[in-house]
Amino acid sequence: MLSRESETVEFKKTTAQLKEGVISLCAMLNKHGEGTVYFGVKDDGSIAGQHVGKKTTSDISHEIRTNLKPLPDISIDIHSINDKTIIAVQAKGTDTPYSAYGRYYTRVDDADTYMDSNQLLRFFESKDTTYSTWEEQSSGCGIDTVNEDLLIQYIRTANDAGRMHYIFNNTSEALNKLNLIANDGQLNNAGHFLFGNDGPVLLKEVMYPTDDRRDFADLKQYHGNILECIQEGMRYIENNIRYSARIDGLQRTETPEIPIRAIREIIVNSFAHCRYQKGDSNAITITQSRVTVYNPGGLLHGTEPRDFASGRVGSKIRNPLIAAVLFKNGMIDAFGTGFDRTFKACAESGVEYSYRNDEFGFTFTFARKSTEASRTIPGRSERLRNDTDRRIMELISKDQYITTTELAEHIGVSRPTIARHIKGLTERGVLERVGSRKSGYWKALY
Repeated sequence: MLSRESETVEFKKTTAQLKEGVISLCAMLNKHGEGTVYFGVKDDGSIAGQHVGKKTTSDISHEIRTNLKPLPDISIDIHSINDKTIIAVQAKGTDTPYSAYGRYYTRVDDADTYMDSNQLLRFFESKDTTYSTWEEQSSGCGIDTVNEDLLIQYIRTANDAGRMHYIFNNTSEALNKLNLIANDGQLNNAGHFLFGNDGPVLLKEVMYPTDDRRDFADLKQYHGNILECIQEGMRYIENNIRYSARIDGLQRTETPEIPIRAIREIIVNSFAHCRYQKGDSNAITITQSRVTVYNPGGLLHGTEPRDFASGRVGSKIRNPLIAAVLFKNGMIDAFGTGFDRTFKACAESGVEYSYRNDEFGFTFTFARKSTEASRTIPGRSERLRNDTDRRIMELISKDQYITTTELAEHIGVSRPTIARHIKGLTERGVLERVGSRKSGYWKALY
């Protein structure tokens, strides 16, 4: 016989009560950060026994993974007591609040209670207040896990933006300059997610040819750090939206159906204000009539984007260290002004938009213009005619100062081949060289 139920222990007679067990795990996680549900145990603690088949534990695991969000650390153990089998399911996690089947619960003694809107609001506001300490905690990753080339490029861009005055000397010094080293000498979480070379961030990208979202035309899961994911998100949208062309004399001008500066603001915002926790991911979805950008972790509760755009409230930053790094290299222009610039850009271009902010995250949707509205040309992806073109643009997007020799070495072709492809990209209006051969840089025109 086991002891009584409590705020961290729950008994279920059989796995027929699996849904109720998942709700109990959710409630205990929100109250104490851990909890255990025993299957095969009666309410009074006496052992009833639980049949365990080939799929029993996998069914339990699947039910939890499908319906408990975000996913905590789970262990499932089988024990024998008095020749009877019981199953112990333990959950641990700090990424509160957790939801089960789309609802939030907390634990009061041995009962699971639904959190009403006021409780949930206070919970989120309390979490937002303390969440930034996550950035400062050690990631356990050493400085040798940093993408040094990306860091050097970042320092160069931040200096060009006039927001840093620092000549790169070594990785450790640069990271200290950006406050990205934890007390133990390892990367803090902000540093790991910004510059880690092990793909700590997941960006899901999907494109559907129609609005019914039945069959996808493209599906991609991109793993990178924050800076890489921002660039990837920009590329994905720009490559797959439509452009209108206008000839003015000898000059050909291409205009995207959605203003690039508005896309950029929303993409950067989605990573600056994201909740980086296990099981969550940013997402970009493109359909025939919409482009949607989603990030886990909503805005300050009780506010909406227009409050920030109007200046009625200041910008409450979920990740101040990450936001500061994005500010220094010019990705964030000024705190709290991104929505204002987005709304103005959309108004100037006649682009409609909508947004949703809830306990799960923030979703911003751009309405695409009808293909009948104007003559259109393909997105940039159709102007990159082969893999070499694509590799050149990918490398330039990561380092605009890269040389033709370095491009040839990375791609594994000769310099004349690189020169030939660059000539074609320039003629098709995809790429431009700014400045001299020695001190200039590449500019992607998309």
